[in-house]
Amino acid sequence: MLKSLFITLALLSTNILADKADILKGLNSYFSGVTEQDINSTPFQGLYEVILRKPALDVIYISEDGRYLAQGEVIDLQTRINLTQYRMSSLAKEILATTADDEKIIYKADDEKYIINVFTDVDCPYCRKLHKDVDALNKLGVTMKYLAFPRTGVNTKSYYRSVAIWCADDPKQAMNRGMIQKGNPLVDCKNPIIDHLILAKKLNVTGTPFIFFENGDHIPGYVKPKSLLKEIKRSLAKYP
Repeated sequence: MLKSLFITLALLSTNILADKADILKGLNSYFSGVTEQDINSTPFQGLYEVILRKPALDVIYISEDGRYLAQGEVIDLQTRINLTQYRMSSLAKEILATTADDEKIIYKADDEKYIINVFTDVDCPYCRKLHKDVDALNKLGVTMKYLAFPRTGVNTKSYYRSVAIWCADDPKQAMNRGMIQKGNPLVDCKNPIIDHLILAKKLNVTGTPFIFFENGDHIPGYVKPKSLLKEIKRSLAKYP
């Protein structure tokens, strides 16, 4: 469903066509952290795209004169591509690329065809259910890369259980134990758990499991292996 919320802002009412610097000045009265690089032209004549990164990732639009702000989705009816969703996915892909594989726990498929990044919580029942499907997903050519998202936050039981897994001598074995509710020694080390939580906030992750595809599209919650493979293929085929 399309949401269209138009807010008239008297940002630059005297200008017929404002430049980015003027638009930025007006926007920063309402949104912090927006830079000129976050303001881009669009195929929609008369609108600029504005990327918001705080408090969470979002895309809004502003008129070229800097007066009107629009929140909603822009769809190309000829290609049937949701340009807003496409942009959000592209941004998510860029953000995910800022974390290295050596910070993740990876279950690699022998015949790798697809990769998913999964924010997980060892105390989440549906994460445990998804973890039981790792072998099946691997056989379907899907590599799973885990990032930690203890939903209860820092300095909680789930947080320390995640730390114990990432700090174990064999993190995969520790993850396997954790997902069947067997404890791991509560050891500590330099670990990426807080970085993963910060990353999750940037990506609007709200629960677990939260699955990202290679193009930045995502699907929240548990999905059976064959259905998940269909979703991956559908997603990757969406954009040219």
